[in-house]
Amino acid sequence: MGSLELKWGVMIGAANMVWLYLSYYLGMHERGLVMIQVMTLISVLISVIGYLLALRALAKKFPEIEYLEGIRSGAIIAGVVALFAAVAQVGYFKLVNPGFTDQMVELTRSYYLESGLSENEAGRFAEGAKKTFGMVSYMIQSALGAVIIGMISTAIMMLFLRRRAA
Repeated sequence: MGSLELKWGVMIGAANMVWLYLSYYLGMHERGLVMIQVMTLISVLISVIGYLLALRALAKKFPEIEYLEGIRSGAIIAGVVALFAAVAQVGYFKLVNPGFTDQMVELTRSYYLESGLSENEAGRFAEGAKKTFGMVSYMIQSALGAVIIGMISTAIMMLFLRRRAA
């Protein structure tokens, strides 16, 4: 089973990396904080579809696969995807958009100033944004997100795949 999980982990991770970079080159990262939510939703959708295809391929190749074996395979795929996600963030922050953190800090500061907060109060939120939108934070968020999405998707999909096989 190992090579199948590796293959699908790389494919899902690569698809999400391509989406991250493509969304930047399409100008979506210049449109504010709301677009981050839209881009994340599309990334989750890419992952869920990837897991569906991966687990269907796994169940097709191993028709007698047990639920826990499917969970194990999903965990391996999620680990590969998480590694890919963290590396993709390094590429994004270092090569594709090195000014991302500063841009997000300024957007945060502007938002709070427009909301009527003082410069000092907006500055505190901007300092928090520096950590939230920094490379290390995004590496952790993307890796953890990949594992969580992968495991939830796998748990749910294996229930349906096992019912269909039974």
